Amino acid sequence: MRVHVTGCSESFNSLVRAYAEYRVFAVLARHAHVCAARVALRRSADSATVVCAVTIDLDSTMKLRARGSAPHAHAAIDRAVARVVDLMRDHEPQQLSS
Repeated sequence: MRVHVTGCSESFNSLVRAYAEYRVFAVLARHAHVCAARVALRRSADSATVVCAVTIDLDSTMKLRARGSAPHAHAAIDRAVARVVDLMRDHEPQQLSS
């Protein structure tokens, strides 16, 4: 699984991008049906908040999307990842019982 992080602003340094990559990877690594994830960081139009958007590609050609926003990049990433956790719980492949 690959996690690709982009950020349009120079204010998102390599540490912020590494944090986003780590947080998303840590949540998705246990899910075998995840092919890739993309994380996009950007400032809102008024620059008051940071928006973190996560797109997850699943095996079944399904895409899941989560978004979080906060005044600081780390908090926006954490909010988006919390939503990713909920999405993954809802889209966990069903196990057959015997």
